Amino acid sequence: MLEFAKNPKFWENVRTSDDYVRLRQDLKNEYDKYFNGQPIAPRTVFDVIKNNDHESYFRLINQLQYSALMALIYPDNEEYYNNLLQVVWAYCNEYAWAPLGHYNDYYQRKPSDYDPGLLDIFACSVGFSMAEIKHLFKERFPQLLVDRMTAEIRRRTIEPYVNRKFFWETHDNNWTAVCNGSVGAVLMYEAPDLYYKYQKRLHDAMECYLAPYREDGMCVEGTAYWGFGFGFFCNYAMLEREFTNGEVDWFKRDKVRAISTYIQRMYLQPKVVASYSDCNFKEVYWYGLAHMLREVYPNDVQKLPMLDVNLFSYVHFSFGLRTLLYFKKENVTDKLENGSFYSENCAYFTKRTDNYGFTCKGGDNGESHNHNDVASFILARNNKQILCDFGYPGPTAKTKNYHGNDRYSNFNPSALSHNIPFFNGIPQDGVRREIVFAKYDKENDSVYMDFTAGYGVESLDKAERTFYFRDDEIIMQDKFKFNAPTIATERFVTTTKPVVDGNKATLGDTVLVGSRNSVLKVIEVPYSAQFPDENGSYDQICYCLDYTLYQGERNFELRITFNK
Repeated sequence: MLEFAKNPKFWENVRTSDDYVRLRQDLKNEYDKYFNGQPIAPRTVFDVIKNNDHESYFRLINQLQYSALMALIYPDNEEYYNNLLQVVWAYCNEYAWAPLGHYNDYYQRKPSDYDPGLLDIFACSVGFSMAEIKHLFKERFPQLLVDRMTAEIRRRTIEPYVNRKFFWETHDNNWTAVCNGSVGAVLMYEAPDLYYKYQKRLHDAMECYLAPYREDGMCVEGTAYWGFGFGFFCNYAMLEREFTNGEVDWFKRDKVRAISTYIQRMYLQPKVVASYSDCNFKEVYWYGLAHMLREVYPNDVQKLPMLDVNLFSYVHFSFGLRTLLYFKKENVTDKLENGSFYSENCAYFTKRTDNYGFTCKGGDNGESHNHNDVASFILARNNKQILCDFGYPGPTAKTKNYHGNDRYSNFNPSALSHNIPFFNGIPQDGVRREIVFAKYDKENDSVYMDFTAGYGVESLDKAERTFYFRDDEIIMQDKFKFNAPTIATERFVTTTKPVVDGNKATLGDTVLVGSRNSVLKVIEVPYSAQFPDENGSYDQICYCLDYTLYQGERNFELRITFNK
């Protein structure tokens, strides 16, 4: 499999062609980051007991990816090759291929309960990486290392899968695609007889993964987890199609075709992708996936721009490898097609014009990787989010039980960091009540939502929101019904420092004017970003524009205009 990835002429082209300049530079930057003075060795006990498990774990997994990719592009460079040998040997000696925090988080086990067969998303993907690296380098590696890799892959990946059943085999989120797809790839590379023996089990799990996707291909987990889960699904599906000589081809399914077009609907502007859910504020997805999918579906998947973030900032070798294998310069564009996309099933709406990019969502507050954001929206202009969704708080954030009961006490996933109102000081909560549908009126170019179900406020009987779109203006109108005295506050969040004049807030060349029945107050709130600012800090400031309606007022209008 992937025999063309062994072709020296292919890698010579990657090494020398101007088409790959950006990819080579991004990859070299990541390589230097993780090898500049960083030890290449099995993690020590001090890495773990001094609360450094997360950092040291991902340091090693990144060293594995980047040394392997550099050694493929530059086969005569001894530094890259020798570093790869050391990292692979270090992985063979690792205490566990899963981060130790996952022992408790997902298996209710103590790290001291040694279990080399605990398969989580990272243990499985490491097994996939090791099998694929062995496949590509086995003629160059010392036989001792090849034999050691074979033994560790079998002990840590194949035997646990054969001897157990795992919770992620029947789940319907990205874990199923990542774990199941990685194990399936390992079986195809390392144990073809076992692949055929467990083919139905692999396929049943993949059906679980695909089940929650809407028929129009929308993903409620957001862009990052579409790229993560669907990326591993596609890696597996491409290998399986090749391995079975086309007998198994997931890409013939209409639903898979629809899912493949998801990302082009989430671009707001050439450098801005919607950051709903636990995505990154400056959203990055596995960019090579778009090129792979365009090769499969050239008439359905659009050309897409490159983002400003590093194209290799994912910690999985299979993603980095396929970014190089499937990238084609002719599939890159600096422009996006203007127009609107509406998903009734997913309650998403996206609109792109020459002046702005816009998206809003309905849904419910019980979605996978949920943020309390029913009826929220994102506005982008000049390749920047103006009214924002801050997404995932980032790897260095001091979060309170982020994936547990205290999740919504953290600012980023709470309703207080989104462009929605709160009542009597009470924001949306994390309770799943009913799905809020976004209804698009194409003739009037407007979107309507009844988002009452997002709240548990006793005095609130009805909350309705309508957006009206023009090429040079967006009008938002909210209407509320109360059964008792209630004070409504409309919140809008931005990273652009506003200039305020009464109820008018100027954010660069974007102007917000709230209705006269409200008072505007600006509050500065810290949030944690996924990517650092120009000073290298992940701790950043946003501005909350709070329009508080006068007592008894039940309607609010926001006009958004653009200075050219």
